[in-house]
Amino acid sequence: MLGSLERKQLRFRIVRQSKKTLSTVLILVVLVLVILPFWTSFQDLLTRLVMRVGWYRALQDVIVPYELRVIGTVLTLFGFPIRVGTAYIEWTKSSGGSEVIYLAWNCIGWQTVVLFGITLLTGLAGAYTRLSKLETLAIGILGTYLINMFRLALVVTVYFWVGRPFGIIFHDYFSNLLTLGWLFFFWWFAYAYVLEESITH
Repeated sequence: MLGSLERKQLRFRIVRQSKKTLSTVLILVVLVLVILPFWTSFQDLLTRLVMRVGWYRALQDVIVPYELRVIGTVLTLFGFPIRVGTAYIEWTKSSGGSEVIYLAWNCIGWQTVVLFGITLLTGLAGAYTRLSKLETLAIGILGTYLINMFRLALVVTVYFWVGRPFGIIFHDYFSNLLTLGWLFFFWWFAYAYVLEESITH
């Protein structure tokens, strides 16, 4: 049984940690919101850089077919009658004819990885144990991968059920919101449950 003093100390530590977690997450929120207005221009700059050095060929030849296979497998398990190529997903519309969605290298989600990396520079800058930093990094990488797969599968689902016009709008505007939502949740979770302060004497 904890004594009265121990309970008060424990309650104080929990409140202090909660306040610290909230303040740190708010700082990251401000950082992302500051970056966001320049994000489109930054993406264009990164796109030109990737095209100049030729990295897009590897993305198009390796990453795009892999992501399409993953998305195709998941959607097929959910009963979507789709056909997957090396750079596209296709299905037969109920009204007749085929609908094709092409996946270009610039749509695979590498921008989300870049934004995640930017937040890492601030998010892991504190005095935390090396193990908790590695755990946070591993969770972040896995979560970013899963969120990206979910985003692409959801875009195809919207195309399939609603049609191309709304699918384009959904693709252009939903991605940023999903990315921000994931980053906010991830850093809140990391500060609340994963990152541990290193104790130095």
